[in-house]
Order: sequence, then C-alpha cells, then structure tokens
Amino acid sequence: MVRVTSSKIIDLSQEKIFSGIKDIGKLPTLFPDKYKSFCILEQSDSYILTDEIVSISGKEIKQKVKHTLEPNRMLKSEIIDGDTKGTILVIELNPKSNSRTEIKIDADIKFGKLGTIFGVFAKHKIKNEINNLIDHFAKTE
Repeated sequence: MVRVTSSKIIDLSQEKIFSGIKDIGKLPTLFPDKYKSFCILEQSDSYILTDEIVSISGKEIKQKVKHTLEPNRMLKSEIIDGDTKGTILVIELNPKSNSRTEIKIDADIKFGKLGTIFGVFAKHKIKNEINNLIDHFAKTE
C-alpha cells in the first residue's frame, strides 16, 4: 500500500474544474498514453462504472472502477476489481474565491501482485503523476 496526497491552488472556478473532472469518458483522450481500453458499463447522476485497461510503468492493468460524483466538490474513484482492487483516489475541490480553487488529491493505492514492480520508487513516481494531473486541470479552459 502507498498513500500519496497533493494539493495546489489554481486560477479556475470550482465549477469549471468539476465540469472537466466529471466527464470520465474523456479520460482516454486526455491521457492516451495511460488508457489502452476504456468502456462505460453503467452511469447515473451520482456514479459511473467503468471497465479499463491502463498502463502503469509499462505494465497493463485491467480494472473495474466505480467513480462516485459529488457535484462541484468531489470525485471518488474506487477500483472494485483487478490487480489493484481496493485502491481509492479522491479529487476534492475547495473554492478559495470565485475564480480560484484548491485541488486536493488523495490516493490510497493497493498494489497487490504488482508491489514488486513498483518497489521503493512508487511513492515518488505516483506523487509526480498526481502533480501532473493537477497541472492538467489548471490548463483546462
């Protein structure tokens, strides 16, 4: 298990950032090097269930993910099946003004069989990926 958190205040409104976050179906387009396969299995106003194959450190991981949405405030993604089952990623948005928002990301990663692949460098690599994700949201217009 690896737990990584990061936060940053960016110059975008909470609503603008959330509109980008909630569009889960765009993940393969936004991160084509990470998503090898992506299918929405079920969708409602409060959650989206996906079947995904993602590439992490050159290893393809098949997973089923439940993405729970709390409008304009939070996205919680929980891997409910696959090698990293039990992993939870929370993206939380906290408004600082009408045009500035703090993005907080908390990742609790369960590696399962993949633990030996990531070794001692996992936490640093994941922290960089999370910071890149936050920077991506900062560029959203």
